[in-house]
Amino acid sequence: MIRSGIKRPFQTTVFYSIQQRYESSIASQFLMEQSNLVTILTLNRPKAANAMGSELMNQFSSALENLEKCQETRCVILTSSSKKVFSAGADLKERALMTSDEAELCVSSLRSTLQRLADLPLPTIAAVEGVAVGGGLELAAATDIIVSSKSATFGLPETSLGIIPGAGGTQRIPRLVGTPRALELMLTARRFSGEEGFDYGLVQFLVEDGLADVCALELAHKICQNAPVAVRAAKEAVKRGMAEPTIRHALNIERECYARTLPTKDRLEGLAAFREGRKPNYKGH
Repeated sequence: MIRSGIKRPFQTTVFYSIQQRYESSIASQFLMEQSNLVTILTLNRPKAANAMGSELMNQFSSALENLEKCQETRCVILTSSSKKVFSAGADLKERALMTSDEAELCVSSLRSTLQRLADLPLPTIAAVEGVAVGGGLELAAATDIIVSSKSATFGLPETSLGIIPGAGGTQRIPRLVGTPRALELMLTARRFSGEEGFDYGLVQFLVEDGLADVCALELAHKICQNAPVAVRAAKEAVKRGMAEPTIRHALNIERECYARTLPTKDRLEGLAAFREGRKPNYKGH
């Protein structure tokens, strides 16, 4: 069963077969798989619980650089090669060998990389199975939509380790679940389930164990059916508008983003398809 704000569950057909695979290195800790419309980014360090060490994050940064220039991708999925863990967060073994200055630089780099993910103009979806704690939760929260299995485990344990969430968690989590709940989760450092995350508003789609990737692919398919320029403009309007101090300022951003869709051929295609009773064939211009 899939719980979401959409009443009708997605079908369970996987719509995209992977046509190409790009790996950052021979021993890749981060995989980038691409169909003609969807790019799948896979955390691939299962023996270390996908801990976000310097090498994994370097490869992640390279993948984001490719996506920023990619014209073929319409949606991005972030997932894990292990069903037991999405990511356990920072590589604490690596961090223990750092000086305070080195640790600060490491956290600053991680924060910048996750902001880079959040700033992608493409829609992004996190498919979470297993453990997503600390930086792993911050990573998922930097995407636009979180799909989670019921038994997934989330948490922000940083205060129990003498620190605070430092990769955007103190800012993104309150915006998703509200300030009181975010403070409760950070101050107690307790773990919570995917079902609780859904109730809190952190998770948008709740699925049975093992189905997060399937649901994410189907959601990506539905997004990819829509006009790419409009999809990007809608994301930009929401993200930029929510950062404005007043709705009056935010409405100016909406007007700017709406205007960007008016001269596109896709807008005319959408009108023609509606008039002719057929599915539109959007080209992205």
